[in-house]
Amino acid sequence: MPSTKVRSRVSRRTAVALATMSVVAAVATTAPSVATAVSDSSGVARHAVAEKQNTESAATAPNLRVKAANGVTYQYRRFGHPGAGSVPLVFLQHFRGTLDNWDPKLIDTIAAEREVILVDNVGVGGSTGTTASTVQQMALDAIDFIDALQLPRYDVLGFSLGGEVAQEVALRRPWQVRRVVLAATGPQGGVDQRATDPDILRRTLKDNPGPEDFLFLFFKDTASSQAAGGEFLQRLGQRTADPDAPASLATRDRQLTAWSDWGIPDKSKLVRLNALFQPVLVADGESDILMPAKNSRLLAKYLPNARLSIYPNAGHGFLFQYSTEFGKQVNAFLDR
Repeated sequence: MPSTKVRSRVSRRTAVALATMSVVAAVATTAPSVATAVSDSSGVARHAVAEKQNTESAATAPNLRVKAANGVTYQYRRFGHPGAGSVPLVFLQHFRGTLDNWDPKLIDTIAAEREVILVDNVGVGGSTGTTASTVQQMALDAIDFIDALQLPRYDVLGFSLGGEVAQEVALRRPWQVRRVVLAATGPQGGVDQRATDPDILRRTLKDNPGPEDFLFLFFKDTASSQAAGGEFLQRLGQRTADPDAPASLATRDRQLTAWSDWGIPDKSKLVRLNALFQPVLVADGESDILMPAKNSRLLAKYLPNARLSIYPNAGHGFLFQYSTEFGKQVNAFLDR
Protein backbone atom coordinates (compact mmCIF):
# COMPACT_ATOMS: atom_id res chain seq x y z
CA MET A 1 0.00 0.00 0.00
CA PRO A 2 1.12 3.60 -0.48
CA SER A 3 2.88 5.65 2.23
CA THR A 4 0.62 9.40 3.25
CA LYS A 5 15.43 -9.68 -11.66
CA VAL A 6 12.67 -11.69 -12.12
CA ARG A 7 11.77 -11.68 -15.85
CA SER A 8 8.50 -13.36 -16.78
CA ARG A 9 7.97 -14.87 -20.22
CA VAL A 10 5.76 -12.68 -22.37
CA SER A 11 3.59 -13.69 -25.27
CA ARG A 12 4.29 -12.58 -28.83
CA ARG A 13 1.19 -10.37 -28.71
CA THR A 14 2.41 -8.76 -25.49
CA ALA A 15 5.81 -8.09 -27.04
CA VAL A 16 4.11 -6.44 -30.03
CA ALA A 17 1.95 -4.35 -27.71
CA LEU A 18 5.06 -3.11 -25.94
CA ALA A 19 6.18 -1.39 -29.09
CA THR A 20 3.30 1.04 -28.65
CA MET A 21 3.90 1.67 -24.97
CA SER A 22 5.29 4.69 -23.20
CA VAL A 23 8.76 4.29 -22.00
CA VAL A 24 9.26 7.82 -20.73
CA ALA A 25 7.11 9.05 -19.54
CA ALA A 26 -18.79 22.63 -13.02
CA VAL A 27 -21.96 22.04 -15.01
CA ALA A 28 -22.54 23.42 -18.47
CA THR A 29 -23.75 22.25 -21.84
CA THR A 30 -20.93 21.36 -24.15
CA ALA A 31 -20.63 21.82 -27.90
CA PRO A 32 -22.81 19.39 -29.84
CA SER A 33 -21.37 16.30 -31.45
CA VAL A 34 -21.01 16.42 -35.21
CA ALA A 35 -21.27 12.65 -35.56
CA THR A 36 -22.48 9.56 -33.79
CA ALA A 37 -20.12 7.06 -32.23
CA VAL A 38 -20.09 3.57 -33.72
CA SER A 39 -18.40 0.28 -33.03
CA ASP A 40 -15.26 0.12 -35.16
CA SER A 41 -15.67 -3.57 -35.91
CA SER A 42 -19.38 -4.29 -35.93
CA GLY A 43 -21.14 -1.02 -36.73
CA VAL A 44 -23.18 -1.24 -33.53
CA ALA A 45 -24.90 2.07 -32.89
CA ARG A 46 -23.84 4.13 -29.91
CA HIS A 47 -27.09 3.66 -28.02
CA ALA A 48 -26.83 -0.11 -28.39
CA VAL A 49 -23.28 -0.03 -27.06
CA ALA A 50 -24.46 2.02 -24.10
CA GLU A 51 -27.00 -0.68 -23.26
CA LYS A 52 -24.17 -3.23 -23.11
CA GLN A 53 -21.81 -1.13 -20.99
CA ASN A 54 -22.34 -3.10 -17.83
CA THR A 55 -21.29 -6.38 -19.44
CA GLU A 56 -18.09 -5.16 -21.08
CA SER A 57 -14.55 -5.21 -19.69
CA ALA A 58 -11.19 -3.88 -20.74
CA ALA A 59 -10.65 -7.11 -22.67
CA THR A 60 -13.96 -7.02 -24.56
CA ALA A 61 -15.13 -3.39 -24.89
CA PRO A 62 -15.44 -2.52 -28.59
CA ASN A 63 -13.53 0.23 -30.30
CA LEU A 64 -15.81 3.20 -30.85
CA ARG A 65 -15.33 6.26 -33.02
CA VAL A 66 -16.69 9.79 -32.92
CA LYS A 67 -15.95 12.72 -35.22
CA ALA A 68 -15.45 15.99 -33.38
CA ALA A 69 -15.89 19.60 -34.46
CA ASN A 70 -12.15 19.84 -35.17
CA GLY A 71 -12.53 17.27 -37.95
CA VAL A 72 -10.70 14.52 -36.05
CA THR A 73 -12.21 11.06 -35.70
CA TYR A 74 -11.30 9.81 -32.23
CA GLN A 75 -11.09 6.13 -31.31
CA TYR A 76 -12.20 5.26 -27.78
CA ARG A 77 -13.74 2.63 -25.51
CA ARG A 78 -16.60 3.33 -23.12
CA PHE A 79 -17.94 0.84 -20.58
CA GLY A 80 -18.38 0.21 -16.86
CA HIS A 81 -21.05 0.42 -14.19
CA PRO A 82 -22.40 3.96 -13.79
CA GLY A 83 -23.57 4.53 -10.26
CA ALA A 84 -26.22 6.87 -8.94
CA GLY A 85 -24.77 10.35 -8.91
CA SER A 86 -21.47 9.31 -10.52
CA VAL A 87 -19.95 10.92 -13.59
CA PRO A 88 -17.78 9.31 -16.30
CA LEU A 89 -14.04 9.02 -15.70
CA VAL A 90 -11.98 9.99 -18.76
CA PHE A 91 -8.52 8.38 -19.01
CA LEU A 92 -5.63 10.23 -20.68
CA GLN A 93 -2.74 7.99 -21.68
CA HIS A 94 1.04 8.14 -21.37
CA PHE A 95 3.77 8.78 -23.95
CA ARG A 96 3.37 6.40 -26.92
CA GLY A 97 0.53 4.62 -25.14
CA THR A 98 -2.74 3.61 -26.82
CA LEU A 99 -6.01 2.06 -25.69
CA ASP A 100 -4.31 -1.34 -25.43
CA ASN A 101 -1.68 -0.12 -22.97
CA TRP A 102 -3.99 0.39 -20.00
CA ASP A 103 -3.73 -2.39 -17.41
CA PRO A 104 -6.95 -4.45 -17.73
CA LYS A 105 -6.87 -5.22 -14.00
CA LEU A 106 -6.66 -1.55 -13.06
CA ILE A 107 -9.35 -0.46 -15.52
CA ASP A 108 -11.78 -3.23 -14.56
CA THR A 109 -11.30 -2.49 -10.84
CA ILE A 110 -12.33 1.12 -11.47
CA ALA A 111 -15.05 0.24 -14.01
CA ALA A 112 -16.73 -2.04 -11.45
CA GLU A 113 -18.02 1.12 -9.75
CA ARG A 114 -18.27 3.74 -12.51
CA GLU A 115 -18.33 4.42 -16.22
CA VAL A 116 -14.89 4.70 -17.81
CA ILE A 117 -13.86 6.29 -21.13
CA LEU A 118 -10.46 5.46 -22.64
CA VAL A 119 -9.39 7.57 -25.61
CA ASP A 120 -6.63 7.88 -28.19
CA ASN A 121 -5.87 11.59 -28.48
CA VAL A 122 -5.30 13.19 -31.88
CA GLY A 123 -2.91 11.24 -34.10
CA VAL A 124 -2.47 8.44 -31.56
CA GLY A 125 -3.40 4.83 -32.26
CA GLY A 126 -6.70 4.66 -34.10
CA SER A 127 -7.47 8.39 -33.95
CA THR A 128 -6.92 10.54 -37.03
CA GLY A 129 -5.05 13.82 -37.36
CA THR A 130 -1.55 14.97 -36.43
CA THR A 131 -0.38 14.70 -32.83
CA ALA A 132 0.23 18.07 -31.18
CA SER A 133 3.72 19.06 -30.09
CA THR A 134 2.56 20.99 -27.00
CA VAL A 135 0.69 19.82 -23.92
CA GLN A 136 -1.62 22.81 -24.19
CA GLN A 137 -2.80 21.80 -27.67
CA MET A 138 -3.16 18.18 -26.55
CA ALA A 139 -5.53 19.44 -23.85
CA LEU A 140 -7.59 21.37 -26.41
CA ASP A 141 -7.69 18.21 -28.55
CA ALA A 142 -8.92 16.19 -25.58
CA ILE A 143 -11.59 18.80 -24.88
CA ASP A 144 -12.81 18.54 -28.49
CA PHE A 145 -13.27 14.79 -27.95
CA ILE A 146 -15.16 15.33 -24.70
CA ASP A 147 -17.37 17.93 -26.35
CA ALA A 148 -18.14 15.47 -29.15
CA LEU A 149 -19.45 13.03 -26.52
CA GLN A 150 -21.51 15.86 -25.00
CA LEU A 151 -20.32 15.26 -21.45
CA PRO A 152 -21.53 18.11 -19.24
CA ARG A 153 -19.62 16.84 -16.18
CA TYR A 154 -16.81 14.31 -15.77
CA ASP A 155 -13.75 13.25 -13.78
CA VAL A 156 -10.35 12.87 -15.41
CA LEU A 157 -7.41 10.53 -14.76
CA GLY A 158 -4.09 11.28 -16.43
CA PHE A 159 -0.98 9.10 -16.35
CA SER A 160 2.48 10.58 -17.04
CA LEU A 161 2.13 12.74 -20.20
CA GLY A 162 -1.62 12.22 -19.82
CA GLY A 163 -1.40 13.75 -16.34
CA GLU A 164 0.09 16.89 -17.83
CA VAL A 165 -2.80 17.04 -20.29
CA ALA A 166 -5.28 16.40 -17.46
CA GLN A 167 -4.01 19.43 -15.55
CA GLU A 168 -4.60 21.66 -18.57
CA VAL A 169 -8.07 20.21 -19.17
CA ALA A 170 -9.04 20.89 -15.55
CA LEU A 171 -7.65 24.43 -15.71
CA ARG A 172 -9.46 25.21 -18.97
CA ARG A 173 -12.80 23.56 -18.12
CA PRO A 174 -13.26 24.09 -14.36
CA TRP A 175 -17.05 24.13 -14.73
CA GLN A 176 -17.00 20.60 -16.17
CA VAL A 177 -14.15 18.74 -14.45
CA ARG A 178 -15.35 17.52 -11.05
CA ARG A 179 -12.29 15.63 -9.70
CA VAL A 180 -8.80 14.85 -10.99
CA VAL A 181 -6.41 11.92 -10.56
CA LEU A 182 -2.76 12.59 -11.46
CA ALA A 183 -0.56 9.48 -11.67
CA ALA A 184 3.23 9.62 -12.06
CA THR A 185 3.24 13.10 -13.54
CA GLY A 186 4.44 16.58 -12.69
CA PRO A 187 3.66 20.28 -12.95
CA GLN A 188 4.78 22.47 -15.82
CA GLY A 189 8.17 23.88 -14.90
CA GLY A 190 8.85 21.17 -12.29
CA VAL A 191 12.16 19.51 -11.46
CA ASP A 192 14.16 16.75 -13.18
CA GLN A 193 11.43 16.05 -15.73
CA ARG A 194 13.79 16.05 -18.73
CA ALA A 195 15.63 12.72 -18.85
CA THR A 196 19.38 13.06 -19.41
CA ASP A 197 20.63 9.62 -18.35
CA PRO A 198 21.95 7.92 -21.53
CA ASP A 199 20.47 4.52 -20.68
CA ILE A 200 17.04 6.00 -19.97
CA LEU A 201 17.12 8.00 -23.19
CA ARG A 202 18.29 5.04 -25.27
CA ARG A 203 15.50 2.81 -24.00
CA THR A 204 12.93 5.60 -24.20
CA LEU A 205 13.63 6.45 -27.82
CA LYS A 206 13.91 2.94 -29.27
CA ASP A 207 11.77 2.45 -32.37
CA ASN A 208 10.61 -0.88 -30.93
CA PRO A 209 11.12 -1.04 -27.15
CA GLY A 210 10.97 -4.53 -25.70
CA PRO A 211 9.89 -6.07 -22.39
CA GLU A 212 13.30 -5.55 -20.82
CA ASP A 213 13.13 -1.81 -21.59
CA PHE A 214 9.70 -1.46 -20.08
CA LEU A 215 10.66 -3.38 -16.94
CA PHE A 216 13.74 -1.20 -16.51
CA LEU A 217 11.92 2.09 -17.01
CA PHE A 218 8.60 1.45 -15.27
CA PHE A 219 9.47 -0.85 -12.36
CA LYS A 220 11.95 -0.65 -9.52
CA ASP A 221 15.06 -2.83 -9.69
CA THR A 222 13.90 -5.22 -6.98
CA ALA A 223 12.76 -8.81 -7.39
CA SER A 224 9.21 -8.10 -6.23
CA SER A 225 8.70 -5.00 -8.39
CA GLN A 226 10.18 -6.69 -11.46
CA ALA A 227 7.97 -9.73 -10.90
CA ALA A 228 4.91 -7.45 -10.69
CA GLY A 229 6.03 -5.88 -13.95
CA GLY A 230 6.17 -9.28 -15.61
CA GLU A 231 2.64 -10.05 -14.42
CA PHE A 232 1.44 -6.75 -15.85
CA LEU A 233 2.99 -7.53 -19.23
CA GLN A 234 1.17 -10.84 -19.25
CA ARG A 235 -2.13 -9.07 -18.56
CA LEU A 236 -1.68 -6.91 -21.64
CA GLY A 237 -2.25 -10.04 -23.71
CA GLN A 238 -5.79 -10.57 -22.36
CA ARG A 239 -7.38 -8.58 -25.16
CA THR A 240 -7.44 -10.62 -28.38
CA ALA A 241 -10.08 -8.80 -30.49
CA ASP A 242 -10.19 -5.27 -31.93
CA PRO A 243 -6.57 -4.36 -31.16
CA ASP A 244 -5.69 -0.68 -31.35
CA ALA A 245 -3.20 0.58 -33.90
CA PRO A 246 0.30 1.25 -32.52
CA ALA A 247 1.51 4.80 -31.97
CA SER A 248 3.66 5.96 -34.87
CA LEU A 249 7.23 7.20 -34.65
CA ALA A 250 5.98 10.63 -35.76
CA THR A 251 3.63 10.62 -32.76
CA ARG A 252 6.53 9.59 -30.52
CA ASP A 253 8.63 12.53 -31.70
CA ARG A 254 5.86 15.13 -31.35
CA GLN A 255 4.90 13.85 -27.90
CA LEU A 256 8.56 13.94 -26.89
CA THR A 257 8.76 17.59 -27.94
CA ALA A 258 5.68 18.40 -25.85
CA TRP A 259 7.01 16.49 -22.84
CA SER A 260 10.41 18.19 -23.06
CA ASP A 261 8.88 21.66 -23.35
CA TRP A 262 6.63 21.03 -20.34
CA GLY A 263 9.65 19.97 -18.28
CA ILE A 264 11.76 23.12 -18.76
CA PRO A 265 12.37 24.26 -15.14
CA ASP A 266 10.38 27.40 -14.41
CA LYS A 267 9.12 28.10 -10.90
CA SER A 268 6.85 30.86 -12.19
CA LYS A 269 4.66 28.21 -13.85
CA LEU A 270 3.83 26.59 -10.54
CA VAL A 271 1.54 29.45 -9.53
CA ARG A 272 -0.93 28.30 -12.21
CA LEU A 273 -1.72 25.30 -10.04
CA ASN A 274 -3.46 27.60 -7.54
CA ALA A 275 -6.29 27.92 -10.07
CA LEU A 276 -6.88 24.16 -10.20
CA PHE A 277 -9.29 24.13 -7.29
CA GLN A 278 -10.94 20.74 -7.85
CA PRO A 279 -10.13 17.89 -5.46
CA VAL A 280 -7.04 16.09 -6.80
CA LEU A 281 -5.50 12.72 -5.98
CA VAL A 282 -1.75 12.80 -6.70
CA ALA A 283 0.12 9.49 -6.71
CA ASP A 284 3.45 8.03 -7.78
CA GLY A 285 5.97 5.31 -7.02
CA GLU A 286 8.73 6.28 -4.62
CA SER A 287 11.46 5.24 -7.09
CA ASP A 288 10.10 6.74 -10.32
CA ILE A 289 13.11 7.36 -12.60
CA LEU A 290 11.07 8.96 -15.39
CA MET A 291 9.03 11.47 -13.39
CA PRO A 292 10.69 11.70 -9.97
CA ALA A 293 8.24 11.67 -7.08
CA LYS A 294 9.47 15.10 -6.01
CA ASN A 295 7.20 16.42 -8.77
CA SER A 296 4.18 14.77 -7.18
CA ARG A 297 5.13 16.48 -3.95
CA LEU A 298 5.30 19.80 -5.81
CA LEU A 299 1.81 19.18 -7.18
CA ALA A 300 0.51 18.41 -3.70
CA LYS A 301 2.17 21.56 -2.35
CA TYR A 302 0.79 23.99 -4.91
CA LEU A 303 -2.63 22.49 -5.63
CA PRO A 304 -5.13 23.96 -3.16
CA ASN A 305 -7.09 20.73 -2.63
CA ALA A 306 -4.78 17.75 -3.14
CA ARG A 307 -4.15 14.39 -1.48
CA LEU A 308 -0.76 12.71 -1.98
CA SER A 309 0.02 8.98 -2.06
CA ILE A 310 3.51 7.59 -2.65
CA TYR A 311 3.62 3.84 -3.24
CA PRO A 312 6.65 1.95 -1.82
CA ASN A 313 9.03 -0.28 -3.77
CA ALA A 314 7.61 1.02 -7.06
CA GLY A 315 8.54 3.16 -10.02
CA HIS A 316 6.75 4.98 -12.84
CA GLY A 317 4.40 2.03 -13.33
CA PHE A 318 3.21 1.94 -9.72
CA LEU A 319 -0.42 1.91 -10.91
CA PHE A 320 0.29 -1.36 -12.74
CA GLN A 321 2.23 -2.87 -9.84
CA TYR A 322 -0.54 -1.93 -7.40
CA SER A 323 -3.40 -2.19 -9.90
CA THR A 324 -6.10 -3.37 -7.50
CA GLU A 325 -4.99 -1.18 -4.61
CA PHE A 326 -4.71 1.95 -6.74
CA GLY A 327 -7.99 1.20 -8.51
CA LYS A 328 -9.77 0.97 -5.17
CA GLN A 329 -8.09 4.17 -3.98
CA VAL A 330 -9.26 5.98 -7.12
CA ASN A 331 -12.84 4.80 -6.61
CA ALA A 332 -12.81 5.81 -2.96
CA PHE A 333 -11.44 9.25 -3.84
CA LEU A 334 -13.99 9.84 -6.59
CA ASP A 335 -16.83 8.72 -4.31
CA ARG A 336 -15.95 11.12 -1.48
